Amino acid sequence: MKMIGISPRFASLLAITAALAGSSLSAAETGKAELTGVKGSVKVDGQAAFVGEAVKPGQKVETGAGAQANLYLADNGPTVVVLPDSSISFDELSVDKSGAEPVIITKINLKGGTVAGYVKKTSSQSSYIVKGSTVTAVIRTSEYQVTDNGTVAVWSGCVTVSYRGASYEVCGGQMFDPSAASVVANTLPMPAGMPSSIQQSANINVKAPAVVPTRPQPVASPVTTGGSNGGGN
Repeated sequence: MKMIGISPRFASLLAITAALAGSSLSAAETGKAELTGVKGSVKVDGQAAFVGEAVKPGQKVETGAGAQANLYLADNGPTVVVLPDSSISFDELSVDKSGAEPVIITKINLKGGTVAGYVKKTSSQSSYIVKGSTVTAVIRTSEYQVTDNGTVAVWSGCVTVSYRGASYEVCGGQMFDPSAASVVANTLPMPAGMPSSIQQSANINVKAPAVVPTRPQPVASPVTTGGSNGGGN
């Protein structure tokens, strides 16, 4: 058998190609998840959570009765709200900006309860998925809420819902009702702590508590008719 040798120039080209391929594979960076609001009993991997704490992929965020956790995900969100009696983890938070368009992958594992969030517009190759035991929601540029029983509410944008082997398209002002296995009008209020539309468009990291207390209304000053110095004619 005749052996075919590889020229040094070709070997060098192969090495450069392999190096470039390796750099592209490692270009994706782990995204950011930071607790910006904690109300009531909130735990991360069983320990009491605190504002400013970083939540890594694989760590479990749990809320107790009446509790709520707000998270800021930067490019991967930017906003996630974990509602009372709920548990989630991030299976993947990755951001790859090496190509012409950034590829952003967000995968939320809804272990129980309800999670909501705001998803800004991303590239066609990006994906944002919430997966529960009964429902999977593929979310695009949306304000959404997903409950593990299969209920999916949408206030803006669109969500593709997979439930018991069937797919449903749910858009702003609609919700998926698992009891009827159909898309109906959205009757749910948006969760407290979701940033305003102005904050969303400006991509502001909202550092407010999970639930903002109602501000007292200013008391109107009494109206007087006529001055003490006798200004009338």
